[in-house]
Formats: sequence, structure tokens, C-alpha cells
Amino acid sequence: MSKINFSLLSLVLVSLFGAALSCAQGAPGPAPVNTSAASVASEPATDDWLTYGYDPERTGWNRGETTLGKDNVSKLAVLWSTLLSTKPTPVALATLSPPVVVSGVKTAHGVKNLLFLLGADDTLFALDTDSGKVFWQKNFPNTSKPARRPNWLCPKTANSTPVIDKVKGVVYFLASDGKLRGVSLSDGTQRLAPTDMVAPFARAWALNIFDNVIYTTSGRGCGEVSDPNSAIAAAETLNPGTSPPAPRGGTPLTGPPIDPGMVAAVDVHDPARPKLTIFYTSNGRPSGPWGRGGVTRGPDNTLLLETADGFMDTGSGQYGISILMLAPKATRLMDSFTPKNWRYLNAKDLDWSASPAVFAFGGKTLVAVSGKEAVIDLLDTSDLGGGASENHSTPFYQGPQIGNDAAAGTEPSQGIWGSIATYQTPDGRRFVYAPMWGPQSTKVSAFKFASGPVPNGSIMALEVVADGAKVSEVPTWTSPDLIMPDPPTVANGVVYATQTGGQAWQNVPLPDGSRRDPETTGAVYRATPVGNLVLYALDAETGKPLYSSGKTITDWVHFGQPVVALGKVFIVTHDSHVYAFGIKP
Repeated sequence: MSKINFSLLSLVLVSLFGAALSCAQGAPGPAPVNTSAASVASEPATDDWLTYGYDPERTGWNRGETTLGKDNVSKLAVLWSTLLSTKPTPVALATLSPPVVVSGVKTAHGVKNLLFLLGADDTLFALDTDSGKVFWQKNFPNTSKPARRPNWLCPKTANSTPVIDKVKGVVYFLASDGKLRGVSLSDGTQRLAPTDMVAPFARAWALNIFDNVIYTTSGRGCGEVSDPNSAIAAAETLNPGTSPPAPRGGTPLTGPPIDPGMVAAVDVHDPARPKLTIFYTSNGRPSGPWGRGGVTRGPDNTLLLETADGFMDTGSGQYGISILMLAPKATRLMDSFTPKNWRYLNAKDLDWSASPAVFAFGGKTLVAVSGKEAVIDLLDTSDLGGGASENHSTPFYQGPQIGNDAAAGTEPSQGIWGSIATYQTPDGRRFVYAPMWGPQSTKVSAFKFASGPVPNGSIMALEVVADGAKVSEVPTWTSPDLIMPDPPTVANGVVYATQTGGQAWQNVPLPDGSRRDPETTGAVYRATPVGNLVLYALDAETGKPLYSSGKTITDWVHFGQPVVALGKVFIVTHDSHVYAFGIKP
């Protein structure tokens, strides 16, 4: 098996033993960063979609789209559909990554508008957005073989959404060998040599790029650490007085160690000499970042991310179930927020499961955070959790519970998953939109507008309002009933949402009561949909349905996101199709 030699890279920062940090259970934590004068550094509005969630702040709002709007989305139709060569399997629930889109690429065949996505088989595709034809495709095979058999939890496949640097004409992507690559938009020629970023077979999330640094996060312990002399292996050293964790499900781990949760940053200011930095969120599987958007950009190019179930003790390098702010290049912890009920959330598997979204409001830069508990908290990026006096556990505004009264983590999966979106209307009203799995909470005030009962799930919209210095969230609308909705996006006053049709139950036993094998029967169960993928267009202010694709698409999707760019809506399916919706001439 090939080995990762992280020690050859010029910079690896391991943050497990931050002596200046402290325990979230009483001792002072890191001093809050002063970002009170900083603003959100959003990229100029374009009709491209260069990264997951449109921009580095993960707003999900295409501020440059003008072709599609409330007056014409009812006329949406399939302009083209393309079947790609990546073969779907039950184990790899996500066959294709969500796409990224760029206009005006100069090629040997003229100027093209191109869509890029990564297949689970390590194939990078470039499609012509006008015709749907594959413009070029290249496979980047992983020459190593996993020591442990793939299963639906850890399929050992490529998973992260690529990111585009339009100025440099490069698309960056992360293959299943854990190496970051960069290739030319026009023809796929190498622009960045394969560079170690995460462990092979890691469960890595969407790439982000700003200030010539590329970021990703990795969680779930799917990666395999094959080099015992690497820095990533050293990061797994047990803390004093601790014992190795008990194996999950009682099955002893065989083969190489799993990778710990991490944030990886590769500085590509000089592509000939990329520099890697890693911040570890624990020394094992717990506390891994879990939002699909990976890292979210905060003020002054800081990093914001959420972590999953795990112990929270900053003094020993365990950053579970928290919102973290890291310094640029993932060099150190700057601030954090841990909810007061984190032990309860751990016990119920109600961890953060959605990437944060950053936006300006009322003279502040806020970050909206959410998870399976189905609460959207608003944090002030100048002081995420109230500082040491509040034990870093007091949000700027604690939102109402809007779903998951059953406090269900995965049986069935409920709450807010993936990422949320945010939008500001032309007259200055600010909304946040969440993909809710499961029914609406009985504890929340009535939404102003609704489209009927939502037993399976919905998109929920809340308006952020100010009353003097106070901020609150007003439940505004719910979409029609959606089976496991994916993260929504918004453009030109329209919210785009998808019912995935996926299976919300993860570990339903067999008829004889035995556990399903995640490699075989469990994978087939998870990959058997309960509905079909449906694209909706909804009024961003009222939720009024403006369009539904109905039964047009017969397949389903996992880990998708509707991408709105260049006057079209692009979505992918589990059976390896790419669809473009638009207005026919």
C-alpha cells in the first residue's frame, strides 16, 4: 500500500495540545477575536457558481443571477440530461458531487461555459453547459487499495465538491487517494501536482478557496493512516491517562489507524511549493467536521466550521460538538461556541450537521449555525459564545426549535442536515433557509405561510429581524412536504429546493432482528429510495410554490444541492445523470 509522507511537506501544524486553551467546563477558553470592524469579504457578484454554496461564506445565494426569476420559473423545463460514465453502487450513496459552474473559459474550440463535477470513481468531468455534452473528462485512479472493505458509512470514494479559481483558470479537486490536484479549466492539463491533503479514503467535504489557500474538512474516521511516521499518525497519540476508545459496534478495528477529524489547508500562492497545515479537532474519530460545505469563510479570512459528536475539552485538544473559528491557514483556534446542553446533544446524537453561513446584519457579521436539534442559532463573529465569562456557550441569539421534537438522531434521521442558505431582499429583509428532515416542531410559533402538512420534511424559512440591539428569528414559511430535502439555494428572489427521495432510516434491523451488514444488506437498504428527486422553485419571501418537476426525474440523490447559474438550474442523481433546467426558447 502506498504511504502518505506528510513530514515532507513544509508545514504541518498539529493543534492537539493547545496549552493556552482551556476546558469548556469551567476554565477560561480562548480570547474572542476582535472582528468588530471586519466585514464579510464576499466575492463580486457573478452568475458563475465557483464553489459549494456559491461563495466562500456558504450563503447559497447567487447574487448575480438575473435570467431566472419569479416571473418565469413556472416555465422551467429540462433543457438536457447527460449520463456520465461513473457507475452507481449501493455503497457509494453519492455517485457525483454537486457541480460548480464557470463562464467564459477560453479553449481550443472557442469560449465555453463549463460545468465541473467529481465522480465517486475519481473521474473529473467538464460539461458544456449549453449542450450538456462532455467537453473533457479525466480519471485519476487511486493506486492504493483500502485495507478495510467499503461500506455505506465509509465508501472509500471521492466525496468533496471541487472549487474553481477563475482568475488562474484552474479547477481544484480532491481524489480518493487524499491528494489535492489542480487542472486547467480548458483541457484538464496539470496545474498543481498531486499534493497530500487528507488521508487516503477520507470522508472529506467540499473544497473552499480564498487568499490562495484551499481548504477542506474531514470526519467520520474513514481515512486510513498508512504511514506510522507521519504527522497525522502522531496526532493520534493518546492523551495522558486515557485509554484507547472502545470499537464501534463491538468490532475491533483491523488494519491501519483511522484518520482523526481535521481541517486541512494547502497554501498555493506558489503552486510549485504548496504548503500544508492541519488543525485536528480530536485525536480520533469523534468531533469530526460534518457539514457538507467544509470550511466557511469568516471576517479577515478566518475559518468557521462545526464539529460532530465528541467530548469538548479545549485544554486537551478535544473540540466536540462546537462551532470553531480558526485563524487563516488553519493555524490556531481563535474562538469557539459550545452549546450549554452539549452533553445532552451528545447523548442523543443531535450534533451540528450543517455548514455555517455568514452574512452581514445590523452592523455585525453574523454566522447562522444549525444541526440535528433543529435550532438555528445566530453567533456574532466578534465573539462567538460570549467569551470566557459565558464559558463560550452563549449565542448572540438562540433560535427556536423548529423541528425534531422526537430528538431523533438517525432512526429516523431528523433535524437540519448539510447546510443552510441566506438571502437579502432588495428592500433589505434578511432570511435564512434550512432543509428540515422530519415534521415541524409543535413548539414553534405558527409559520405565516404554509403549503400543507410536512410529515417527511420541508424547507423552512425564518426572517432575521432587529428590534434595536436585539435580534430574533420570525418563522415565515414552509415548503410543500419533501422527503429528505437537500440544502436549498436562492437566486433573484427564488428559492430552489430538492426532495432527494432518500431513505431516512439508517440501521433498521433485518426481519429476524439481526443487524444489517453496512457492506451489503445495509448498503442496499440505504441506497433504496422511498421517493424520487423533485426540483421545486419557491418564492423566497412567502414560500409560494412556483414550479415543481413532479415525476420528471425518476431517480434520487444523496449529498446534492441545486446549483443556479447562467440562467439554468443544475442537479445530479444517484444513477449518474446531470440535468439542466431552464426556459426553452
